[in-house]
Amino acid sequence: MRAVAGIAIVLSLCAASGVRAAEAQATPTTAAAAEPDFSGFWNRVGHLWLDPIPDDDGGKPVNRLKVDAPGADDIWAGDFNNPILQPWAREIVKKNAESEIRRDHVYTADDSCWPSGVPQVVNLLDEIQFLQAKDRVVIIYQRDHQVRWIWLNRNHSENPAPSWYGESVGHYEGDTLVVDTIGLKTHKMSVVDPFGTPHTDKLHVVERYQLFSTPFGNGLEITVEVDDPGAFTAPWKGTAEYRQNPAVTELKEVVCAENNRSFADGSTFGAIPQETASPF
Repeated sequence: MRAVAGIAIVLSLCAASGVRAAEAQATPTTAAAAEPDFSGFWNRVGHLWLDPIPDDDGGKPVNRLKVDAPGADDIWAGDFNNPILQPWAREIVKKNAESEIRRDHVYTADDSCWPSGVPQVVNLLDEIQFLQAKDRVVIIYQRDHQVRWIWLNRNHSENPAPSWYGESVGHYEGDTLVVDTIGLKTHKMSVVDPFGTPHTDKLHVVERYQLFSTPFGNGLEITVEVDDPGAFTAPWKGTAEYRQNPAVTELKEVVCAENNRSFADGSTFGAIPQETASPF
């Protein structure tokens, strides 16, 4: 009996050891789900507005209005019949669309040398670069040298001061960078898309950056969740896509104010901003 019991104990210890060995082997696999590496330079591809997410039953972003007119490809009119728009926001999108259809262009923030804000900044055409550090991610946009600071693994301030890009805090969820932004200032160009869709100081944006592979190289999908009870009837989601551009090795100097620009009187987006008082 003692021999049988001894064998049972040995088998039990071996089984336990085997479980611990299996667990020890499984641990590196879990840890191997490393943070995504966004090295390199990325270009926006596809539409330069947020697309709806397939099979999502929630609110949809304002999309481009289908216009049956000559040169319709050059008319950037937003669909003001989108049910997410509160009446006052709908009127602004409608006015902008009617202006575009008349071929009276509605100037966007980046047209007018203003910061684009979130989430509209994801629609900028020029290259972007990510700088990843232990406590932050910095996104540099070639377009007019715009920069965003995303602070990792911390909470939002209790009362963040309103700013052009708001207060962004983030964290990694496996292979995805999640960015939560509040505190975006409101002004005449504070919009969420290229159609002039406005927002209020209640705007809350969550972005998810996730890498994927294509036959043509690396891709980056950005999912955007927008909640603003001051401007929209419900939260809504959209998506954007980038491709890595191995031909680009550095960002160029692109300064909006160096270009020759003129703006029509009474246009939705007015003159280049100017500093009227010294900040020092």
